[in-house]
Amino acid sequence: MDKQKALGIVLEEFYKIAEIPRPSHHEEKISEYLYQWAVRHGLKAEKDHMGNVIIDKPASEGREDAPRTILQAHMDMVCVAEEGVVYNPFTDAIKVVNDGERLTAEGTSLGADNGIGVALCLYILQDDSLRHGALRVILTTNEEDGMDSIALNPKYLEGDYLVNLDWETIGSLCDSCAGGDLCYYSRETDWEEPPAGSKTLTLQLNGLLGGHSGVGINLGHTNAIVSIATLLSMLKQDGICFRIASFFGGQAKNAIPASAAAEIVIPKEAVEKSLQVIEHFREEFAAAYGNIEKDAEIQAVFSDKIPQKVLSMETSCSLADLMTAVPNNVHTMSPFIDGLVESSSNLGVLSIDKDMIEFSVFARSSVAYQATQIITICRALAEHFRFAFRCDGHVPGWAVNPNSRLTRIACEQYKKLTGEDMVIEAVHAGVECGAFAEKNPCLDMISIGPTLTDVHTPNETCRIADVQTIAELLRMILKTIAESDATL
Repeated sequence: MDKQKALGIVLEEFYKIAEIPRPSHHEEKISEYLYQWAVRHGLKAEKDHMGNVIIDKPASEGREDAPRTILQAHMDMVCVAEEGVVYNPFTDAIKVVNDGERLTAEGTSLGADNGIGVALCLYILQDDSLRHGALRVILTTNEEDGMDSIALNPKYLEGDYLVNLDWETIGSLCDSCAGGDLCYYSRETDWEEPPAGSKTLTLQLNGLLGGHSGVGINLGHTNAIVSIATLLSMLKQDGICFRIASFFGGQAKNAIPASAAAEIVIPKEAVEKSLQVIEHFREEFAAAYGNIEKDAEIQAVFSDKIPQKVLSMETSCSLADLMTAVPNNVHTMSPFIDGLVESSSNLGVLSIDKDMIEFSVFARSSVAYQATQIITICRALAEHFRFAFRCDGHVPGWAVNPNSRLTRIACEQYKKLTGEDMVIEAVHAGVECGAFAEKNPCLDMISIGPTLTDVHTPNETCRIADVQTIAELLRMILKTIAESDATL
């Protein structure tokens, strides 16, 4: 198939996917769409109890003896919007913008992570000019917020090769990933009336870069929730009693919060001292992040309008101190691979409702000991500050396969296609290959994809030329497997 025609098919499939709301845990519409897509194209398809869609295409005539290759992508996306943009992720379509070089979205995340991977799978399934062995496409639900593919039936992973299309750098091939653990802190609210003689102080931190809490954790981006919590703790350290009326921030558990806001009450006589603390915080923040978070905006507004209820001072201080103390950011760097984050954690989402305070911490590590250490610290802090603690949503890691045939094939074909060498690297983030490796240790796997930038933010972009390159590379990989695997 002509390369330009192939690109057109991939983009058209992506546009259709973008029209369907698909936040994590709410993939019913996209799952049904993908299942019906397979039926319309005369392909065998299944939809399991989680909504995962498995599509099979028989081998090309004469290639029936070639090993099965699995293509895999996830159908859900992280849904975030710019400040002030009206967007309902459960009902609204993504408005894709194509400027000829990049795909972006109007005011929201694009969802090329991993919608473009899904679109590439659909293109391969309908390309009848390609000579290939047996093909299976697995399109999974809830990768972004828990990785439900951990519960995928192992029978669907029967095959020799698997190409995951959830990678974000052209010319790079991922051959291993970190595992992760999702931790939750919670505590019942203890609302009370604000003390007499109080003044309301609203604190906001907006305009931060945010980003992916795995691959972006070492970029120096500020965590808005932790920053506001730090300011509250600074008030406490200067003897200013405060009580929290509201505190919220973060849009996804695996994203660095780009904004946060807290409303507190303080004694009227502490206003002047509070202003001094806030100014000191501004100076330290600017010194630490001024060259990175160039659009950061710190707002502090006093008001005589007092909220009806506030958390007790003990709970307010404990919450602020705990969020300041939990591991957040890079924990350790790999001593063996330059520049690779070995372990980290990120405070992702905070919410306070009428009954409960809850926030999440996502810990990642490629080394079991470091993962255990982070969880041990988190658990000890919860006990000290009297918060309930639970840890679930474990994501297994994926170890390097030094004898990977698929890696060799992909690198050779990329060199033929572009004239450049492909970089092989590990990633400090969860890739579904980790879940698959547990279920079929014999699977030879790689992860590739076009260049995406600023994923999990409204600035997410996808390079169109790279999409064309990956589409052609997939064709070449599948053709090579079908024609020469037996001689490798």
